[in-house]
Amino acid sequence: MPSPQPPGELFDPGLQPERTRLSWQRTILALAVILLGVMRVVSVSVFLPLLALAAGVLVLIVAVRKRASLVDASLRTHRHLPGAAVLASSAGLVSLLAAFALWGVFA
Repeated sequence: MPSPQPPGELFDPGLQPERTRLSWQRTILALAVILLGVMRVVSVSVFLPLLALAAGVLVLIVAVRKRASLVDASLRTHRHLPGAAVLASSAGLVSLLAAFALWGVFA
């Protein structure tokens, strides 16, 4: 039977924060590649919305890095983890990117 954790220690973070950070990096890389592919396929009239979408991806990159640093700080100081606003915004961004891709393919 494993021994209980000391009262001052919430949990052992292990490798989970690093795996999460790496998965976010892969997600952002995939978004960038998809965005470049869509920009190559669509016409010039769609370029400005795609440019705005690229700016959204850039904002997402900054937000993910900021959240990762907040998670690291929270784990070091044993505070509550930050909310999932980055996850919600990335889901919205991916949905928007998929809508633009479908529009570019079927238009």
